[in-house]
Amino acid sequence: MKGIGFACLLILLTPVMLHARPLVADLSQYRVEIDSSFNGTRLLLFGARNDIGDIVVVVRGPERSFVVRKKDRIAGIWVNRAEQSFGHVPTYYALASSKPFAAMRDTALFAPLRIGLKETVDAGSMHADFADALIHWEQSQHLYSDTVQKVSFMGESLFKLVIYFPDNIPRGDYSADIYLFNDGQLTSVQSIPIHVEKTGFDAFVYDFAHAHSVLYGLFAVLLALGIGWSAHSLMKRI
Repeated sequence: MKGIGFACLLILLTPVMLHARPLVADLSQYRVEIDSSFNGTRLLLFGARNDIGDIVVVVRGPERSFVVRKKDRIAGIWVNRAEQSFGHVPTYYALASSKPFAAMRDTALFAPLRIGLKETVDAGSMHADFADALIHWEQSQHLYSDTVQKVSFMGESLFKLVIYFPDNIPRGDYSADIYLFNDGQLTSVQSIPIHVEKTGFDAFVYDFAHAHSVLYGLFAVLLALGIGWSAHSLMKRI
């Protein structure tokens, strides 16, 4: 089966390789559907390089703003004292490379391209502890990878990577960005979109809660009261 899969991959990539593009990549699927039985999924990213260099892959989720607060103890009570806002931060972030990432740190392009967690969540050196707290929180939710994955090569040009999405990924538009670096210089880049969406009854409840928050809150209160009244009536009969 592995031989058949490799042959199919080679056939798919051969027409593009003949055009001698420095880098070409694709995904096993571009859409992830979340329903009540969703417990995470894996996508296969595969491609080919037609030039020498190192492959770096960054998968980013939809961006949002975060506020990190620091608690201090005053008169025996923990209260919020300082806070730091972070804008346009991805809700999901995964990083992979074909060589040890530490050996590629000399490139000056990682910061403007936001390659690396420190480069992505950047609030300046004065607020490094807040950035570290945000990264740690996202890692605890399995939304930020705490290790750099390995991009595996099949021969000299073909490469592959398995991208894991946990069961709590937010819906929205994602991107898989593939970079080709040669001696610290960016020689090629390709971006592949990924769409994550809820389906079924979960999608209906999610959309209704966000579009009609007041009605959803009122319905939740009435439902809780109804369940409480039913439980009370049942206990009186026992």
